[in-house]
Amino acid sequence: MISWSETDNFIHILYLIAIIAEAMTAALAAGRREMDWVGVFLLGCITALGGGSARDVLLDHHPLSWIENPTYLLITGGAAIATIAIARFMHSLRRMFLLLDAIGLVVFTVIGCGVAIEMKMPLIIVIASGMITGCVGGVLRDILCTEVPL
Repeated sequence: MISWSETDNFIHILYLIAIIAEAMTAALAAGRREMDWVGVFLLGCITALGGGSARDVLLDHHPLSWIENPTYLLITGGAAIATIAIARFMHSLRRMFLLLDAIGLVVFTVIGCGVAIEMKMPLIIVIASGMITGCVGGVLRDILCTEVPL
């Protein structure tokens, strides 16, 4: 039988994979817009951490995840910068990124719902919290890149 601590560890590992994948997709979008390294770094962090930050601000849930754990900024920013070096190989990894993106959406949504449940919010807020956590980072990426949001 799986214990809660094992489940939490598994979700945390999936969360790290998800924020890395989201930061990498943001770096590719930044490259298409010919952003400099600072833009790539910032867009990677905003995309990967923006949904959770928006959720936490709306629910008055503090501290924000990246303030509580600043290594998330280094992980997401570093993943975005590293993507610059491997960008020419990314087209061959498209299917893997679609899979990681889907996993990321699920993980972000589950975490968002979990935060609202821990705060004893009504069901509609739990659902909205999951949607915000899962979608807002990508919407912010698209807005900052002046693209129609996916």
